[in-house]
Amino acid sequence: MIITAIVSSIIAWFIGLLIDANIGFEPVGFLELRILFPMLTMGGFILSKMKIKK
Repeated sequence: MIITAIVSSIIAWFIGLLIDANIGFEPVGFLELRILFPMLTMGGFILSKMKIKK
């Protein structure tokens, strides 16, 4: 499960990076999706692991 979480977070980072690079906002990188998507992904894995333990 740890490897899946790491790989999913890296994929989410690349997706966020591509979206940030292709959407024109000022200042550049204002959306910060390359940070938000991996955090949401890892948070989902943590919450699912906590739910399984209970």
